[in-house]
Amino acid sequence: MDRLDVAPERALRIVVLGDGAWAAESLRRLRGGPHSVVGVVVRARPSDETLSAAARCLGLPLLQPEDINDREAVRAVASLSPDLLLSIAYNQILRRPALDAAVLGCVNVHAGKLPSYRGRNVINWAIINGEPEIGITSHFVDEGIDTGDIIVQRMLPIGWADTYGHVLSRVVRAIPDLVMETVDQIARGRATPRKQSHLPGTYFGGRADGDEWLDWSAPSVVLHNLIRGISRPGPGARTLLGDEEITIWRAFYDPLWPRYRATPGQVVGRRAGEGLLVKTGDSTLLVQEVQRRGEEPAMPTWPIGTRLGASPMAQLRAMQGRVERLEAVVANWALSSEL
Repeated sequence: MDRLDVAPERALRIVVLGDGAWAAESLRRLRGGPHSVVGVVVRARPSDETLSAAARCLGLPLLQPEDINDREAVRAVASLSPDLLLSIAYNQILRRPALDAAVLGCVNVHAGKLPSYRGRNVINWAIINGEPEIGITSHFVDEGIDTGDIIVQRMLPIGWADTYGHVLSRVVRAIPDLVMETVDQIARGRATPRKQSHLPGTYFGGRADGDEWLDWSAPSVVLHNLIRGISRPGPGARTLLGDEEITIWRAFYDPLWPRYRATPGQVVGRRAGEGLLVKTGDSTLLVQEVQRRGEEPAMPTWPIGTRLGASPMAQLRAMQGRVERLEAVVANWALSSEL
């Protein structure tokens, strides 16, 4: 690959594009090495100020374009004369000529096991899908989405009870090492990028409001994975207790538990000091930590027999009631119009 035509031991001029803790820590690690970070580009609407604060503390030029592919933004990045653009949790897709603003192009650091888990929110999706590991990957950026040639890929374990917070912390700690290894390989001329096999690739869209609702008729393992996959610092899984919205932060399932049919969403047992057993579509789920609106998280104490989730019959009756009230309003309006 002609982009790797770099003299050994060359100190690279790098522009970091990114967001969040892993980008900030990678920036600090780069500044402590042989390479020069000549500028930082942050998201137009960053998730937090971590990267911006780190750039200011280090006295680095800070850019925040609304569109990284805008002519003025490209000109501003190119004016820093970078050898390499390094994207770490940056949320815009770089097109040409933005990709050509650096001599060696752009490298992206992705928290996914490429070619699987392309796209967004892939840490959440990996846990939701019950994966035993998650990949962290550095790759050259091409015209596609997470489809460029892979430079370095490492695997991190995901335990059966690990939550999003556990895995995210593991990834944040590992990303700076991956960044340093990748940049050093490129600088020393030792990078050997390999093309992705595109046929088994999978894409994931960003999670959105409404995705967090639990369907108690689903298998226990599905609910177990969804709850831990969007737990803190995610939004938390949701269910209903009557008309009240409840957040479920923590639950557990053991595949050895009995499988049987009963009413999904019903509290069927209690484990002292651990939580409540709730019936699912095939077994049970131990619900350990919940939160009611306006209250602190706590272990649930609902009586056995309590039913969670939306009741189709109750919803149907409520809808029928709304229709009847609307029909009465229309009838009264029609009568008054005739008079």
